[in-house]
Amino acid sequence: MSDTHSRTNGRNALDKPHLLGSFIRRFLLEEVVADRNLSLNTQKSYRDTIRLLLAFMRKQHGLDPTRVSVECLTVDILRAFLTHLEGDRGNAISTRNQRLTALHFIFRFISRQVPELVGQATAVQAILPRRTTSQPMAYLEKFEMDALLAVPNPKQRQGLRDFALLLFLYNTGARASEAGAVTLGDLSLTPPFSVRFLGKGRKIRTCPLWPHTVKVLGELLGGRLQGPPASVRAGSSR
Repeated sequence: MSDTHSRTNGRNALDKPHLLGSFIRRFLLEEVVADRNLSLNTQKSYRDTIRLLLAFMRKQHGLDPTRVSVECLTVDILRAFLTHLEGDRGNAISTRNQRLTALHFIFRFISRQVPELVGQATAVQAILPRRTTSQPMAYLEKFEMDALLAVPNPKQRQGLRDFALLLFLYNTGARASEAGAVTLGDLSLTPPFSVRFLGKGRKIRTCPLWPHTVKVLGELLGGRLQGPPASVRAGSSR
């Protein structure tokens, strides 16, 4: 009798739905932040994916976020969610694929916590990203870049700032977000001239600076950093 009762309780425990909410906090705070130390942008992307999924379940299936279970997030429902992102929200294929990556990550985490859900997680992993149509990369020819650099008036403070920024981006090829995050401590305006960037995935890279870039930055910063040596003169951008 006790063995029968034990087996019955075991089956009931396995049959009980696993609420998604019970995993969200651990996933976002422990897995994403504490254990993997993913970038802030990735953290926000995973958080927003969960938020959008819960909103979709409420609107399309009438489920309150507190009642959404892992078991109800079938492959068909997740495919409908991805279609909703493209069709109703107008997301690009690349954004749709980012949300799918987040779903893959979430279900892998859940399957490690509850082995009984490994089969469902495996089915979710089988949802493939959509192929994007590659676009030819647009770029400026050197004469076009020279014309752009000639627009700001470096004799004025604002013009000097704009010129320095354009020249810096031209020199380094940095993303706008990378350039915006550069601090004085990241700049080396004495030989060897360079700048340190913290890029995607928290990867640090160092980029050399042209002598002309160093001179312009030195003029812009004034006494805030030790300026370039006297031998550095304005000349070619390279």
